Amino acid sequence: MRVVTPDNAGMDEAARLLKTGGLVAVPTETVYGLAADAFNAEAVARIYATKGRPADNPLILHVADKSDLDKLTDHLPDYARTLADRFWPGPLTLVVRKKPDILPWLGGHPGNTVKTVGVRMPNHPVTLAIIKRSGSIIAAPSANKAGTPSPTQAEHITNDYKDTAQSPDLLVDGGTLEVGIESTVVDATGDKPVILRPGAITEEMIREAVGAAVIGKAANAETPPLSPGTKYRHYAPLAPMTLLSGTAEAVASFITTQIVSEVDAHIGVLASPRVLACINKNWPVMAVQSDSSYTPVVTFLPLGDPHNLPDIARNLFANLRRFDEKGVDIILAEALPAEGLGVAIMDRMTKAAEGRFIRLGVTG
Repeated sequence: MRVVTPDNAGMDEAARLLKTGGLVAVPTETVYGLAADAFNAEAVARIYATKGRPADNPLILHVADKSDLDKLTDHLPDYARTLADRFWPGPLTLVVRKKPDILPWLGGHPGNTVKTVGVRMPNHPVTLAIIKRSGSIIAAPSANKAGTPSPTQAEHITNDYKDTAQSPDLLVDGGTLEVGIESTVVDATGDKPVILRPGAITEEMIREAVGAAVIGKAANAETPPLSPGTKYRHYAPLAPMTLLSGTAEAVASFITTQIVSEVDAHIGVLASPRVLACINKNWPVMAVQSDSSYTPVVTFLPLGDPHNLPDIARNLFANLRRFDEKGVDIILAEALPAEGLGVAIMDRMTKAAEGRFIRLGVTG
C-alpha cells in the first residue's frame, strides 16, 4: 500500500486507480473510507475481502454532486430532499429505494440483491475532488478491518493492514479527521425519516429541519441490515470494555477499587478530567489498601470534557486504538449522557463494550 499526500498528483493517482478497479483509502470528515468504483463488481468484492466484511453488510455510496442522488433513486420523499439540501455535503447518509433498472447488487456485495442504497455527499475537499476526477460514484465503507475501531488517522490504516495478505492499493493521507465518528444514517424509504445509526447530524437537527424523526431498531440476526453499524460487532478494541455511569466520585471509586483488586491485569481507563482528578485523590487510599510492593499497571487516557462532545467524538476511536497499542487487559470507560451528539458517542461506546454497562449508585 502506497501512501500519498492529498495534492494534485496524489488525487490524480487515486482517481486513476479507482477507474481501473483499485482500492483507495480516502479521508472524509467522519472516518477514512475504503473506496472503489461502486459499479465495478470485482472492485466492490475486493472491499469485502480486504476488510473481512460480512456479505450482507451494505455499503454507503459517496457522490460529489447532489444531482447524483437522482441517478440512484426515483422515489425520494420531500423530507429526504430537504435533508440533503440542508446537510450535504456533510455527515448524513440517506437510505433510499433504488431505481429498478440499475444494478441489482449496487450498494451491497456483488453476490447479493439489494433494494435500497445508502448515499451521502462527504464534506471533505480531497475526497470530493477524487470522486469528480474518477468520473463515477464510489462505494466507501470505513477503511478499518471489520470489527475494529474506525480509522480517523492515516496510521490507523497502515497498522491495520501491515501484516495482512490484502490491503488497499493506495492511502491518501488527509491527516486527523474533523468529526471522528461515522455519518448519521436515515432511512428515507417511508413517510418519516427513521434514524438507523446516530451521528453528528442529531435527532434534534433532523426534527428542526423536517419536523419529524423516528429512532429505528437494530437489524436482527436473520435480517439483512439497511445500514452498516446496526447488526455486527463494531468499533471494538481488543480488550473487554465496561462502561460506568454515575457521579464522578462513584466512577472514580469503582475504578480505584478495580485497580487494587485486579493485581495481575493491565487496566485501561478512559475518563473525563473530573473523574481522573478524583482517582488521583484516591491514590493514597489505594496505597493503604494494597500490598506496599504492588505497583499497578494502568493506562489513563482522557475521554475529554463532557461539555465538549465534538472533541470527545473526534478522539474516541483513536483512544480505543491506543489501548490496543498499550496491550491493556481490561478497559473501564466513563459513560456520557445520551443527549445530542452524546447519543452517537454512546452508540459507538456501547457497541465497543458489547453491552457491558454498570450504573453506579443505582439500587433496586
